Amino acid sequence: METLSTFNVNTSFGLLVGRTTKLMAEHLQQRFTASDVGITMSHWIILAQLWHEDGLSQQEISKRSGVAKPNVTTMVDALEKDSFIVRIPDQIDRRINRIFLTQKAKDIRCKAVEQALAVYSIAFEGLTEEERELLMQGLKKVMTNLQANANGSCGNSCPTA
Repeated sequence: METLSTFNVNTSFGLLVGRTTKLMAEHLQQRFTASDVGITMSHWIILAQLWHEDGLSQQEISKRSGVAKPNVTTMVDALEKDSFIVRIPDQIDRRINRIFLTQKAKDIRCKAVEQALAVYSIAFEGLTEEERELLMQGLKKVMTNLQANANGSCGNSCPTA
């Protein structure tokens, strides 16, 4: 574990996770472009949630994807404009729109997921199955820890300048 005196931003956990996320997104966008899937990373974030469970509300998409609600609205607007989704008012609460996939979005699912799996394959190259599982378990624990402390409070443990 790093300490205040040994902390190096260039080798920190946060930087490694951030760079990894950025590289995976760049690789996936390149693959989407090269394979003519016809979607962007923003599209992918929303469509992947809907391919898992169609008919989610924008709030549910926001919570599941970790994308802020205003950004989800912008992404959903773009998907609707490109005919990948339709908004349908909820039958019980008309203030809520349910987001449903169009046939156009359903038709590209396999091709898009294949591109994502190819990026995962590149990312996990050289790791054993056990190492992959440990990595995933560790990241899930880190996420759980951070979600449990969502207010960002560090109590008396915050370093001072």
